[in-house]
Amino acid sequence: MTKLSKILNIVLYLLLAITLVFAGLFFFGGDEVGAALYTPLYTGSFLNWAKLLVYIAAGLSLLFEVFHLVVNPRNAMRSIISMGILTVIVLVAYLMSDDTPLQMVGYNGSDNVPSMLTLAGTMLYGTYLLFGIVVVAILYSEISRLFK
Repeated sequence: MTKLSKILNIVLYLLLAITLVFAGLFFFGGDEVGAALYTPLYTGSFLNWAKLLVYIAAGLSLLFEVFHLVVNPRNAMRSIISMGILTVIVLVAYLMSDDTPLQMVGYNGSDNVPSMLTLAGTMLYGTYLLFGIVVVAILYSEISRLFK
């Protein structure tokens, strides 16, 4: 193992340990008093940790993509095309999303607003579109292998 892989292993285990602590607090930390439904006390902390991990992963992905473009400028077109395809998928998902407030009995929270509903719809439809693309790619790969 190189020195870099040892450091990365330590960081990986540290992130795993912190995640396990947050998961333990979420599942075994008790619930909010007076809530209509069971609501763990540390839900916000758990979600904030998950958001932080997503932001770190997205930031590192973009950073390494830019680094890859600088180091290998010949492959820049392939990267730009893939980012363009991903942008089109997100745009299509955004156009498919709906911002109509939901009529939910017993919910008076602040997240039933058009901006949050559009964001949630975009994420859901984006996930559905990417899942469909993956299924089609797997089927194409397997079927095209039969004809070779």
